[in-house]
Amino acid sequence: MLSHTQLATAMQHAIMLAHRGPAHDPNPQVGCVIVDAGGTVVAEGFHNGAGTDHAEIVALTELDPSLDPAELTAVVTLEPCNHTGKTPPCAQALLASGIGTIVYGQPDIGAHSSGGATTLFAHGRQVIGGIESAATADLIAPWHATTNQSRDQVIAKWAQSLDGRLAAADGTSQWITSATARRHVHVQRALADVIITTTATVGADNPSLTARDAAGDLLVPAQDQPLPVVFGTGPLDDDAKVHAHPALHHRGLDRAPQYTGTDLAADFAQLTELVGCPPRVFLEAGPRFLTSVLAAGLVDKLLIYTAPTVLGGPYHAIGDIGISTLEERLNFTFYGVHRLDTDLVTTLRKDH
Repeated sequence: MLSHTQLATAMQHAIMLAHRGPAHDPNPQVGCVIVDAGGTVVAEGFHNGAGTDHAEIVALTELDPSLDPAELTAVVTLEPCNHTGKTPPCAQALLASGIGTIVYGQPDIGAHSSGGATTLFAHGRQVIGGIESAATADLIAPWHATTNQSRDQVIAKWAQSLDGRLAAADGTSQWITSATARRHVHVQRALADVIITTTATVGADNPSLTARDAAGDLLVPAQDQPLPVVFGTGPLDDDAKVHAHPALHHRGLDRAPQYTGTDLAADFAQLTELVGCPPRVFLEAGPRFLTSVLAAGLVDKLLIYTAPTVLGGPYHAIGDIGISTLEERLNFTFYGVHRLDTDLVTTLRKDH
């Protein structure tokens, strides 16, 4: 696998290519480079405007067919698209190419075009998201503005059994889902600006909240790791792993920021000050906190990992959110269902 430095260098090259595309276009500026096992660029491309080939397709067209695709890495500023518009889906083209690793900077948040990275992951490709996250966010910001898309969102994630339980009756929960599903969670962590947990979860599990690869090493460098934030009124142990998170050191912090959570909306609004922009927030917490955030209407997206098992018992994924009639229900729209080994990952958007 290429080093963080090599991936960052390749992404910077892709950003440079992206700027060659038209700045005022219905489609975003996107660049792509394909590099070999040593980090040398072997093909490149950029999107030249609506109706033309996407950056990945241009780069694939340049690729020497004598090269072993499994040893190559495609580095793209934006998640490969997953739908057929004026051009075919880039995720499928990358799958057909046999390229072994796909790296991207920003997730595609389009209702119809998103999900390409999970499609690639589900088909056994190594996927890394969030490399050069700040620079790729700046690249795509004008397009988000002109298309009225909001990059910031709150994503609630949980792993459950078929009957919606987070743990067995004795409280054991590691692991309900497969190693493949857990690796996918780390890709999602790397895409976030802020990762939130609670004092209860820190006390019970002592999580590090870093985005890591299968070997346990950092999946993305410190500057691209999500900033950990803890909610709750209880004290945090000075030795808690969360305080050693590399994103804290990168930002000059010696402890994870903590909020009481007594006014969730106000606390969430303050997260912008921590990272300098409206953040993409990833929630990794227990059912009480997830229930509270859902009840407050703060969740934009659900990411639910479901294992093919039935547990029963008291540990429901979501508790009472104050809904007494169907007219009050919170509606979400399915926009992605993928099989990951034995499990399913389901992605849903809130109906606004």
